[in-house]
Amino acid sequence: MKYSLILLLACITVGCSGNDSESHNAQQQALRNRTLALAYIDSGMMAEASEKLAELEVALPDEAFVYANQGLVALRQNKLEEAGTLLERANVISPNQPEVALLRGEVAMLSGDFTQAETILEEAIMAHPENIHLRWARKVNIEHLRVIVGSIPKNIVARLALIKELLKEEEFKDAKTNLDVLLAQEVIQGEQAQGLFDGALVQIEAGQARVARGQVIGLDNVLKPTRAWQQSLLEVAGPPGTIGHPIRAFINTPIPQQLPTEIKTVKFTKDVTSIKPSNKKRVLLVESPEQIALVEVENQFAYTVMPIDWNNDRKVDVLYGTTNGRVAIEGGSILLEGNGESIVALTPWDADQDGDLDVLVTRDSTFLLQNNGDETASIRKLDSPILKSTHIIDIDEDGAVDVVGIGQDGKLVLLKNERSGVINADHTVLPNVEMEDLTIGDFNNDGWMDIAYLVSGAAWIAENNHDSSFSTRRIGGSGATIEAADINNDTRLDLLLGGEQLEIYFANETTQTIDVAGTVQIVDADLDGDVDLAMSGTEFAIWHQDGTPAENEFQKIILEAILEGGQRNNALAVGGFVEVSAGGTYQKHLITGPLTHIGLGGHSADAIRVVWPNGVPQEVIEPVPNQIFTEVQILKGSCPFLATSNEDGSWEFVTDLLWRSPLGLKINAQTVPPIAATQDWVKVRRDQLKARDGIYELAVTAQLWETHFIDEVKMIAIDHQVGTEIFVDERFVAPVPPSYKLYEYDNVQVPVGATDQHGTDVLQIILERDNKRLGGFEKGPYQGIGKHHFVEVNLGDIDPQLQIDILAQGWIRPTDTSINVASSQGSSPAPKALEISVADGKGGWNIVIPNAGFPAGKLKTSIFEIPKGSFTTNKCRVRIATNLEIYWDRIAFATKSEATVETIPITLQSADLGYMGFPYMTRIDDDAPNIPNYNDIRFGQAWRDLEGYYTRYGPVEQLVSGGVDDRYVIMNAGDAMYLQFEALDPPKDGYIRDYIFFSDGWVKDGDWNTVDSRTVNPLPFHTMSGYPYAPEERPAELLPSHPDWQEYHTRYITPAPFRDVLK
Repeated sequence: MKYSLILLLACITVGCSGNDSESHNAQQQALRNRTLALAYIDSGMMAEASEKLAELEVALPDEAFVYANQGLVALRQNKLEEAGTLLERANVISPNQPEVALLRGEVAMLSGDFTQAETILEEAIMAHPENIHLRWARKVNIEHLRVIVGSIPKNIVARLALIKELLKEEEFKDAKTNLDVLLAQEVIQGEQAQGLFDGALVQIEAGQARVARGQVIGLDNVLKPTRAWQQSLLEVAGPPGTIGHPIRAFINTPIPQQLPTEIKTVKFTKDVTSIKPSNKKRVLLVESPEQIALVEVENQFAYTVMPIDWNNDRKVDVLYGTTNGRVAIEGGSILLEGNGESIVALTPWDADQDGDLDVLVTRDSTFLLQNNGDETASIRKLDSPILKSTHIIDIDEDGAVDVVGIGQDGKLVLLKNERSGVINADHTVLPNVEMEDLTIGDFNNDGWMDIAYLVSGAAWIAENNHDSSFSTRRIGGSGATIEAADINNDTRLDLLLGGEQLEIYFANETTQTIDVAGTVQIVDADLDGDVDLAMSGTEFAIWHQDGTPAENEFQKIILEAILEGGQRNNALAVGGFVEVSAGGTYQKHLITGPLTHIGLGGHSADAIRVVWPNGVPQEVIEPVPNQIFTEVQILKGSCPFLATSNEDGSWEFVTDLLWRSPLGLKINAQTVPPIAATQDWVKVRRDQLKARDGIYELAVTAQLWETHFIDEVKMIAIDHQVGTEIFVDERFVAPVPPSYKLYEYDNVQVPVGATDQHGTDVLQIILERDNKRLGGFEKGPYQGIGKHHFVEVNLGDIDPQLQIDILAQGWIRPTDTSINVASSQGSSPAPKALEISVADGKGGWNIVIPNAGFPAGKLKTSIFEIPKGSFTTNKCRVRIATNLEIYWDRIAFATKSEATVETIPITLQSADLGYMGFPYMTRIDDDAPNIPNYNDIRFGQAWRDLEGYYTRYGPVEQLVSGGVDDRYVIMNAGDAMYLQFEALDPPKDGYIRDYIFFSDGWVKDGDWNTVDSRTVNPLPFHTMSGYPYAPEERPAELLPSHPDWQEYHTRYITPAPFRDVLK
């Protein structure tokens, strides 16, 4: 049956007889709603997507696209019955449409109806036998795999899947033939892959199908990181997704052909009032969408001028270098004294990615002027030749910002940022090209930065092939300098060649020449929405672009980082990037200054995504014109979360886990401390865990930019008498953490008084665990580190000879590796752990616990055992001091008691790894932690995932229930490990029950300065000498030959979905 086709113009409710303008507007609105609905789905914003799809349903009631995507939304919200109904409605309109069938099959499988899923897919295959994705969804059927391989013989993934199925059927001859094809296709590269390949052939010859299949599974795993394997997977399975793939095009509604866009004529006119003599260096600074300023550098020897926010105050400074080698801020401090050699190049670059801008300097050498964060600078030598024409670039889209420049031999040099402060010079990019100048930009709008350059004055573009190679094409012209900008606001970058005249080479293949000599600064000098030219040659003058563009022709984007108590990013977000989707177009811009100008080509912006320099993304769908993005304070790393299931099946946050074992975390620019303990324990209160159908249900969830390695989970019940309380110490203390200890009290008491560092009475704040938290201290320049602050608690009149324990419940806003690196460079105070003092009775204080650590995350209990004999009078006062951002909710105290408890182990029945998504994080006020709301879960790609092998979804109890053995679950952001423990009989009369949850493992975050943060490897183990460790230390459990890497760790993840989310 053919699909019913509807003319878009006819299906809009205004009808053909209506006004043509109204009909056109309705048509455009339907197209825009389609784009916005997909943008919301891609961003995981299901409620907003539903609104747009509802509008489309009114406009297009017979369009299967609408109901199929409504079904997808319901599917991702785990509303399987509703999803099935909506998808069946789409199927009625377009029977057996392949994309709809795939979604229907997924709903049937998730509902447990595998027979129905098979029927849906097989019927769709009969209707569309050529569809590879449908056949791949039925890859358990060997005949479908034969068809796929016959259709796309170079597909590695399909052929390996076929070989595995052939071996399952003991079809040795066909299996060997297909292996030989892989060898002929030169797929088998590397010693490990060759060994597995050879091993498979040996086992086939021996007739050992099961062993041979294991070798092929290993070969498949080894090939997963390769570009060829990843491309093959995309070919058979489509773009990687979470749960289901959205349908992106109308199924029943043809789109009227768009008329070619009229080429805009661009004309520039010199502003005679702007003319100034050429005796000074000048730069135009755009300070906001409404404010611009011309700054003249007074130093007569100034040679190189550059805008920068050196001191992170959101005010743009002018950095200049002189002919005698000095680098200074105009009207401010001298950053580098001269040595008689001219400054050739200055490039703002957060090379160590620590939240402030450094400067790459070239004079008699190329080196880094490192910003110490306190308005001083340090020279850092680089292994680099002398460079000119230096520009920041993320050449391989790994998030770490690099620099390209031209050496003295005219060859391009890449200063590759390897993260964690490591910068290496690479001479392999365009090695055979000798160039005079260069600039960077995404010239083909594919999301990868390209390089434009001059050879003998002529312009060339080298387009990034995404694999460390470039394809070059000649543009032409003649110039001494080259710049790039979207001059005509058509969404594509144009080239400007400066010299004896200014030549503009538009992306639409038209050209223009302006009779003006000199260098050019491209800037919207009159702030009207199109770019103008500030020319510096025999004179300085501004050339304005004639006319005023319409609102939907441009977007101005200014980024404002949070500085007070933050400094996770440099103030102007230089080194981050911005992506824009508008009317089906896509573009990406690296942020190099205070304002990023975006041409929209006559379309309103549908979605804008900013990825801040620290790697945190921020998206806005349906942005307003000239959007100012203020950084949202998002915690990017914290450790896995623990949640419990309520009686109604919903999930509730308890706390976070594994704070004691971060992998590769630096406490300053160089030091990675050893991990002293991998076991973690937290209390789960009786009101937080209720049995349901004889089961205690908990989940370990991964929401942040982290990889989790979980070796063991277990839980015990603590039955204790009514009227008593039990606690565990949930602190992080370095270098020696506290051992597990259960504290039982029958006499927990509240203080009689409490004051903070200002002398303010804060007793009412800390009396109860009621979400009223003690803050009020002054923030420092960096997240997690404030000014010195304390709370003094008066315990009242008690026997000073008693053993007294302080029970402090609260949370910590943590630093991260990059913040630790930044704060260690200058004169900022170092983070200081909690310090516990007692009043000496003479008006002073005695320190009794100099290093009391800090709460290990959110909603934690810290127990400070005051040594016996510390108090000298019965007027007992205790001071808890630190400069860390710690917020206390409740502070109490207790003395040792003889309360009796019974400890009961609880049996783990099952552990299943699956996809959860990303709960929306909220907090009730500035002093509260961000808490996940498991009733508001978003799907999509939240982070630039660490690349590597993760544990496949499904049962994993074998990995987490056998004790600590270095066999663990590897979890990615968005995953959840669902745990079911056997419920216990109720406690005996007179007793109540709380629980202690234990976990053992490690956490590795994606922070740029965390060691080896790009990849899952190196894999941790309990006896490792340090992190990273020598490869020969790796135990057998972590080698690819171990069965776990065939059975469990087969899910290979790359950052590609994060990179491509708006494309």
